[in-house]
Amino acid sequence: MALFLIYGKNNTHADPIKDARGCYKIGDIVEVLDDSKHDGDIIKNPIAPPFYLVRITGVTKAQAEKYMAPYIDPATVGTENPVTLRRRQFNVEVASIPSAIRNKLLTDRYVSVSWSQVRNYIRNRMTNATAGATP
Repeated sequence: MALFLIYGKNNTHADPIKDARGCYKIGDIVEVLDDSKHDGDIIKNPIAPPFYLVRITGVTKAQAEKYMAPYIDPATVGTENPVTLRRRQFNVEVASIPSAIRNKLLTDRYVSVSWSQVRNYIRNRMTNATAGATP
């Protein structure tokens, strides 16, 4: 099983290019962890930044790592110096998640779900498509 470490607030920068390219936003997948890495510190520490842990059953870390890819300018893909437009190509639409799951996530900062429960809320920023039936 995989754990998604998701950022829970919008960071900003005065420069709009730096803001888009370098600042984490709500729903950005910060890290993908193996289920065995979870020690509870993120959800137990009240001082910790606003991170959420989403445990996704039926998905391995290797399958989930593709959601960590940066959003690269399509015109520069495959070139010597690709240009990053956003920190992540995929994000989790936290505001769109069903209220029962979202409320548990906001209250406990942790939720365990299946891939079928969240796949339609993981969106590709380049194509606006959802993650799909398989991870």
